[in-house]
Amino acid sequence: MITVKSLGLDDAKMIVDAGIARAREIASPSTVSVVDVGGTVILQARMDGASISSVELAADKAYTALTIRLSTKFISTIAQPNGDFYGIGNGLGGRAIIFAGGVPITVDGQVVGAVGVSGGNGSQDEDVAQTAAAAALHA
Repeated sequence: MITVKSLGLDDAKMIVDAGIARAREIASPSTVSVVDVGGTVILQARMDGASISSVELAADKAYTALTIRLSTKFISTIAQPNGDFYGIGNGLGGRAIIFAGGVPITVDGQVVGAVGVSGGNGSQDEDVAQTAAAAALHA
């Protein structure tokens, strides 16, 4: 038998709050989504002004980062033609997202969940996601 650690609701609230605060600071209306170790959304918030498409994209960025255990920004670099992950954009049942904004959250060397952000440009989404993920480590 194994023991699996996972983010919980209190963790997700802290992560979402940190992400929304950062998105406000950089004026990037965004959706922030947090998934547990099984890939299920624990908590998601869409800021006023964030696009409707950002809702699904944020959740799928988090799911991608979790299941592959890499940031979606990094995955985008290895998903190019001749890259190790070329074609992954068609994977994960159509949920794979290969652009910035999805970050796995690791505690004691174990992936325990992930955060996905969508609504800004790639740099903004990555900035917000990294800030949000860092909040989990300060819990």
